[in-house]
Amino acid sequence: MNPETREIFLHEAHEILSSLESDLVLLEQGGDPELLNRVFRCAHTLKGSSAVAGFDEVRGFMHSLEGVLDGLRSGMIAVDDRLTDLLLGSVDWVRLELFGGDDKIDTIGMKQELLDRIKGYRIEGSPPAADPEKEFTDVGYRYFRMRAKFRDDIFEFGINPLSIIDDFISMGSIVEMKVDDARLPELGSLNPEKCYLGWDVILKTKFPGEKLNEVFLFVRDDNKIELEDVSSRYIDEYGGKKITEDRKIGEILLRKGILARGELDEVLEEQGVTNRKIGDIIIEKGFATEKEIQCALAEQEGFRRRMETGTVRVDARKLDTLLNLLGEIVIGQSGIARIADEIPEIQGLRLKNALYGLDRTTREFQEQIMSIRMIPIGPTFNQFRRFIRDATRDLGKKIKLEIFGEETEIDKTMIEKISDPLKHMIRNALDHGIESPDEREGKGKSCEGLVRLNAYHQEGSVFIEITDDGRGIDRARIREKAVSLGLMKQDEEVSEERLFSFIFLPGFTTVEETSDLSGRGVGMDVVKTNIEAMRGTVTVETLEGIGTTFQIKLPLTLAIIEGMLVRIGENIYIIPLLSIAECLQPKRDDVATVEGKGELLHVRGRYIPLIRLHDLFGIKSDCANPWESLVVVVESEEEAVGIMVDELVGQQQIVIKSLNGNISKTRAVSGAAILGDGMVALILDIHGLVGEMTTSQRN
Repeated sequence: MNPETREIFLHEAHEILSSLESDLVLLEQGGDPELLNRVFRCAHTLKGSSAVAGFDEVRGFMHSLEGVLDGLRSGMIAVDDRLTDLLLGSVDWVRLELFGGDDKIDTIGMKQELLDRIKGYRIEGSPPAADPEKEFTDVGYRYFRMRAKFRDDIFEFGINPLSIIDDFISMGSIVEMKVDDARLPELGSLNPEKCYLGWDVILKTKFPGEKLNEVFLFVRDDNKIELEDVSSRYIDEYGGKKITEDRKIGEILLRKGILARGELDEVLEEQGVTNRKIGDIIIEKGFATEKEIQCALAEQEGFRRRMETGTVRVDARKLDTLLNLLGEIVIGQSGIARIADEIPEIQGLRLKNALYGLDRTTREFQEQIMSIRMIPIGPTFNQFRRFIRDATRDLGKKIKLEIFGEETEIDKTMIEKISDPLKHMIRNALDHGIESPDEREGKGKSCEGLVRLNAYHQEGSVFIEITDDGRGIDRARIREKAVSLGLMKQDEEVSEERLFSFIFLPGFTTVEETSDLSGRGVGMDVVKTNIEAMRGTVTVETLEGIGTTFQIKLPLTLAIIEGMLVRIGENIYIIPLLSIAECLQPKRDDVATVEGKGELLHVRGRYIPLIRLHDLFGIKSDCANPWESLVVVVESEEEAVGIMVDELVGQQQIVIKSLNGNISKTRAVSGAAILGDGMVALILDIHGLVGEMTTSQRN
């Protein structure tokens, strides 16, 4: 198998295993019957694709595991902790086999132990593997015609065409099958290492077309594979009911438990006679409300749109290259704009008009590129189902995970970086936040605790919330610990925000006994460091006895920002536009110097710290006094400061470049950008700048 195909398979397998893992945990908790169908589909797809990719050990193992899943579907095996342990252990073994892992783990012994346990679940007289045609789904039978002609040297790539055809046939029952031997040479010219045959199969199945297509995922590009839905030609001939859009609406209602099977058949029978809309008949008979019909129609339309939208896998490195090229376009555009300002009025105006069109195109290009990089956060959230299941068992607690905002999209780069901080915060909630079942019952709470993950977009940012319904954070204990560490004085009054900020310091913990999960003061400092590295913030809200919420705020992307260019002396700096509250020119009376506080600026009824950026960076400024300059008021986590600048140059889209060396360690700077004239401008880290100023004031 060529490396590119192998990489595609491994990427696909990673997604399947993650989905399988979270669905198995949900299956153990009961609920939607469709879960079992999803689990079976995942297992079957993994079996087929691993065979094509040449992972025969995985194919054989999944073949054995399908026997257990078939017992589940038939109702002869019940879901319990022991079975879920077996299924999750099987996921672990496949993951190790495909991706490697701890060398100390005996994967051969692990596999044998799992196979022995699988045999214990095998039902006497049951088939060795499940028949996918029996899948519990309410969608009617469909008929597909598959025509396959493989390249003659396909065996050289380690692919057996018969295995692929077998996998396709196993997903239904054969109606017709023909072997195309037109390319078969005379016996004397026959090469046993060449593939000369083609196949033409009509399959009756309950699987949708996209699932059948997955069988040919890794051979479609280099071989002639055609799949055609021929249901309209075959259903009447073979005695089936015609599949219509109306029937699909009925099936949606059936799956949701709104309609019973007998009611659907009754409605379809009347619809066939009267030719009325199925929704009208269902409402008339009182089987469903108008709102329920509208929801089913919306779901049907959403499914149709998804089917009509083609998807293509793109290497993330190619997206990064495109993004870098976009950055060069933005820089070039800025350069042309500067030149336009220097050209005489008439010619300059024409050039500027042309630039407006280029600007619109560039922004649209940027939005499309960024949208390609955005992926839903749902899979990241769902990966914690297994973690919570295993952790709560070790802790002797009962904890349920609720997930909201799965469809919220976030930049792929940030998805990869947010997983560890989330895990640390969830671990803290499980170990320290949520009480033991006995303690909860004593407080009048449900013995089952709750962890809720939520994500949403707001004001150009992504918000992620981790909430628990536990004991809350004890402010008195945090204060006591902070005093003992010399972080504050015994009688010092501090805001809640500052008090909770101690939680994120290295080694800070109020827990007297450590556990395998947490309690060593390691983790929350990593959380804050990682989030701030993504130009994000984390805040805490808590009510003692009620619970705690950690809120993470992140930018939509790490690549491009809207920035305000400001000049200080001969230097240009960039302030992120989202951080700017206002710009003003203060009066002499608005500025005061307070001992121990430094210079303060009076803005709208409050005093805020004033930063002389030229002093901080050791550069010259045109303005010696604040009332001679402009002040940009910026905010971070409800704290505000004023930054003295000589001039506002203008607003511009900025492509962020990372910094290396000593300058990257400066807390007040988060990156750099190349301007249109080739100058390099530093991007101010407002969160770091505000934090540094407020900390120095307290000290």
